[in-house]
Amino acid sequence: MQTIQFVPSLGSRAAAAGALMPNFTQAVPLSLYVHLPWCIKKCPYCDFNSHEFRAGADAPSTQDAYIDALFADLEASLPLIWGRSIHSIFIGGGTPSLFAPAQIGELISDLRARLPLEPGCEITLEANPTDAEAARFAALSDAGVNRLSMGVQALDDAALAFLGRNHSADEARRAVAVAARAFPRLSIDLIYARPNQTVAGWTAELTEA
Repeated sequence: MQTIQFVPSLGSRAAAAGALMPNFTQAVPLSLYVHLPWCIKKCPYCDFNSHEFRAGADAPSTQDAYIDALFADLEASLPLIWGRSIHSIFIGGGTPSLFAPAQIGELISDLRARLPLEPGCEITLEANPTDAEAARFAALSDAGVNRLSMGVQALDDAALAFLGRNHSADEARRAVAVAARAFPRLSIDLIYARPNQTVAGWTAELTEA
């Protein structure tokens, strides 16, 4: 299985990518990664292409323009993948759950219109365990997301403060419980090898998870 990255570029990548595409004896299923780069807060440890949301400047119209750029990039690359189906989609960031569920639903519908998705295609969305996002989980499920990947990062308040997270351990526990009711498939992120982390503390977090 291959993964194709779905991010807007300054120019078409089709020619360059074509030279790098391997020759397969059969059509190998693809996975698609879609990048939505906004966060409420940029965590100090994060080195991904993500940006703190700015009220006004990053209004829904800006988000819509960004998604239009994503699809322009995808359409330029479609000739490279004719005849190949999509096995899974991962919508990451950033914090994609900040987008309105209607925007995520439209994004998924537009992907279905352009790409042959396999039956039962897994569609994952990244989210954070804040109350505001937890309130959207059922609507995101209705929009077509069938797996949630939640950035818990730690189940310890001191560790969360050190990491610059904007949620508590209890808030994470509540959000996971809410998400589990909306999504039969759910994963959580936990960060290992944090400064001053002990084996006993890590074992306790894994056991609770």
